[in-house]
Amino acid sequence: MIKSLSVLKQISDEQGIDSATATAINDVSQLLEDALSDLELQLMTGLEEAPQPVSDITSYILDAGGKRIRPSMCILGAKAFSGTATPTDLAVVCELLHNATLLHDDVIDEGDRRRGKPSARMVWSNALSILGGDYMLMRCVEIMSLKPAIYMQRFVGTLKALVEGEIIQLKLRESVETRREDYFAIVKGKTSSLFGFAAFCGAMTGGASEEDVQEMTAFGENIGIAFQLIDDVLDFSSDAEVLGKNLLADISQGKMTLPVIMAAAQNRLVKNSLMRLTAGDESIDECAAAVADAVMRSNALESTRLEARRHTDLAMQSLERLSTANDAVTAILRQLALSLLQRGN
Repeated sequence: MIKSLSVLKQISDEQGIDSATATAINDVSQLLEDALSDLELQLMTGLEEAPQPVSDITSYILDAGGKRIRPSMCILGAKAFSGTATPTDLAVVCELLHNATLLHDDVIDEGDRRRGKPSARMVWSNALSILGGDYMLMRCVEIMSLKPAIYMQRFVGTLKALVEGEIIQLKLRESVETRREDYFAIVKGKTSSLFGFAAFCGAMTGGASEEDVQEMTAFGENIGIAFQLIDDVLDFSSDAEVLGKNLLADISQGKMTLPVIMAAAQNRLVKNSLMRLTAGDESIDECAAAVADAVMRSNALESTRLEARRHTDLAMQSLERLSTANDAVTAILRQLALSLLQRGN
């Protein structure tokens, strides 16, 4: 079964859901399974014409995993307003754009691993990894060029947000002065914008009203923020050795996540350890361990989860304001959002 459906398949068994809703969830899950099977086919066939070894690189990162959450949101967004609309081509764009940014990010961040495997740049080279991402972006532009102008406008706006988020993060490389507002600017640019784009495309394809398109977009954007916040919490569930290495890598790449920012604000010694990390002290492993320990001893992880909950609540409020959406599909969107929030609990 496609990974992204595992959460949906559990929803019908969840306590508190009435039988009628459970049946509807199973029905829509089957529709989504068919759509995502078609998505996988289109992802691969759309990249077959890429020259070697670029085609190997694009296959490598797509085969490496991923929950297909963004294309799922796109398809469910359409199903919320139309039983027949299945924007598989736009879902393809959502997934290709996401994976293109990963290929580029690993070069910028000098990342060695991605989804539990050596990153593409380590298997091939930085240049070829960039070209793999560029080829995926080219396929996105090809697809979007066939759509009405409003889709292309949103696509360009999303690209702009992605680049601006990366620029902010790059400016903060090797700095321990990242503020909350800097963090959220990065998250909104690099993560939230693509979730919002997926939800926008789905609602537009489903024929939603202008107001409902705006609410669905806001739903996606807030789920994107919550998703990243929980990812940042889950980073601290690794064993001590892995956590220390990841923390060191993140900080050296200018990735001060919210739990670290919060802990540093509460404990002056955390900031001192962070400064020693970026300075390359001999005791670098001890510094990373000290920062990780301080984060886990503080209330930073709990506070970050609460922030994720706040954005999930904002997303739920957007769903409640939808005027013409299908109740069964919005129930799935609601439960999917809650499942993403509850990861690691």
